[in-house]
Amino acid sequence: MTDMGDGLVIGTQDIAQKDQLVLRALVRLLDGGVNIRARFSEQLAECNVVFVPGHWPYRFHAPCITVRVLDPADTSAALEQTADLTVATPLRMSNVIAVLQSATQRVYGVSQFDPVKGQRALFELLGEHTRTAERRRAVVPMSAGQQVVFDFVQQLVHTSMPMEVLLSGAYTLGEPHRVSPVEEELIRSVPSHSLRQLLWSLAMRLAQKGASAPVRTGHYRLLRWPDAIGLSSAGHPRLAALLTSRALSYEQLCAKSGVPEATVRWFLEASLALGLAVEETAPAAAATAVAAPAPAAKTPVPAAAPAGWLGNLRERLKLW
Repeated sequence: MTDMGDGLVIGTQDIAQKDQLVLRALVRLLDGGVNIRARFSEQLAECNVVFVPGHWPYRFHAPCITVRVLDPADTSAALEQTADLTVATPLRMSNVIAVLQSATQRVYGVSQFDPVKGQRALFELLGEHTRTAERRRAVVPMSAGQQVVFDFVQQLVHTSMPMEVLLSGAYTLGEPHRVSPVEEELIRSVPSHSLRQLLWSLAMRLAQKGASAPVRTGHYRLLRWPDAIGLSSAGHPRLAALLTSRALSYEQLCAKSGVPEATVRWFLEASLALGLAVEETAPAAAATAVAAPAPAAKTPVPAAAPAGWLGNLRERLKLW
């Protein structure tokens, strides 16, 4: 069997006619619509994904992915030996999307990705749109056939990807675009997660790996305390307490907190992205010059003695 190089070539073997018709229709509908490149083929030799019945006794050799179509009521099929993936009937857009995304990831793998680069790119995308208070939903295509819908209005993330996969950074990001009718269906059928929690979790992962962060040269103060997840990492409560009391520079924050530099930087990045922190004008430096002493008061000079006999008498008797 051969692989397609940049997409899925899908075939079927002995599945029910109804399931085959639904699958064909969904593949045509989904092709390119949710970051999945796929086409149907009658030639199994060129397929890299083949859907088979639940009781199919064989397994196609790698790199071809065997997907068993299971009836949920049938508990007798042995799953672990003869399938790479499974999908339950009735076939719907949501479960077909999920299995095709998983198949793409298995066919092309994730070893070529730089996890830190992926995590930083996702953090920067979320931070930029959150900082500007964007009021829309955006679809972000991801490599390996995945995609994520970010709802910046409701502060939610919609994806069929497990959150651990999204936090792994094992992907590259495509250009965000507006939600299409097909993706509207995806939003309704996949789990949703807190966008704020995702951003904090990414910041913590990046700090743990010592990833570089933007250089901040100003003085920063917290307007309010972070969410619970933002305080769950070691050092974060200390940083929050210091930045609540007064505006500090990055260097001052490191010195006063004793928290690792990477943790300080990414805590600050997350706080700025979420609008929890603001940059303030640097506090006025304390005057170092000693004020010059005020000049000593001069002893008043007596007025000149008036001329005449009174002046002569004062001089002779030394009266004053």
